[in-house]
Amino acid sequence: MKLPYGYGLNGEEIVVYEEKADVVRNIFEYYLAGASLGKIVDMLFTKGISSPTGNPRWTRAAVDKLLTNKKYIPIVGMRVYLDAQFERERWYNVDYDKVGHPRKAVRYQSPSLETK
Repeated sequence: MKLPYGYGLNGEEIVVYEEKADVVRNIFEYYLAGASLGKIVDMLFTKGISSPTGNPRWTRAAVDKLLTNKKYIPIVGMRVYLDAQFERERWYNVDYDKVGHPRKAVRYQSPSLETK
C-alpha cells in the first residue's frame, strides 16, 4: 500500500510526518492565497522540497492531485480542504461556447477569499 505524501508507517499504525505535513499545509495555504499550480511548483523547488517520487521538482499534476486528495483533511482541516475544492472549481467552472464567449457570467468565489 502506497501512502500519501506526509504519511508513514510506525509499525502497523499510520502516522503523520509533521515535516511533510507542513509542506502539505503550505501547498494549500499558497493555493488559497491565489498561487497557481506552477507557482507552487516553483516555490517547492526553490525551497528544495523533493516531490513524493523523490524528484527534485514537483509537477503541476502532482500538486493538483494533492489538493484534491481527501486523505489530507486530517492534516489541513475540513474548511481549508473544502475552500481549496471551491477555489479549484472557480478556476474550472467557466465554460466557453464555440465563438469563445463565456457561458457563465459569474464565477464562484470562495467565501474565505472574499474581502471583509
